[in-house]
Amino acid sequence: MQGWFGFYSTIGGIAATLLGLLFVAVSINASAILGDADEDSKRLAEQAFQNFLAVMMVALLAIFPRTEISTFGFATLAVAALWGVWGLIRLYMALRRPYDPGLRFQSLRRQFSSLVGFGMLIFAALSMAFDKGDSRNMFATAAIILLFSATTVSWELLLRIAKAKSV
Repeated sequence: MQGWFGFYSTIGGIAATLLGLLFVAVSINASAILGDADEDSKRLAEQAFQNFLAVMMVALLAIFPRTEISTFGFATLAVAALWGVWGLIRLYMALRRPYDPGLRFQSLRRQFSSLVGFGMLIFAALSMAFDKGDSRNMFATAAIILLFSATTVSWELLLRIAKAKSV
């Protein structure tokens, strides 16, 4: 995994920076985002936080010194499986009650990108944990998908905040 040090250091740093910015945005607008009135914004913030944290965790595990591929696979599998289950719960919640009335497709599409990223992480982790191959390229792709998904959701959240403040 040491050959990937630069990539995972960079993507982990990007995720940490964007997570920090999201944390500041949520803190400044806590009543608008976390209040009982706007369940949709709370879900958006949660999804973005979860995806950024997943990318950071994978990056930290990947750059841990002298980690065997199977150990990396098992550690990532444990983390990704838990987040993947929570992603499925969010999907279920989106199916039951979309973020905005009439925008079910947008809500499902938003969930889908996260689930694809977590699914890829789980598949790659399984492969590496049980010595079925070196899936570092799939880990990298999954991290990029999760980072893109979190950034897109964060942008949507910020647009929602700006719109609420302009009314």
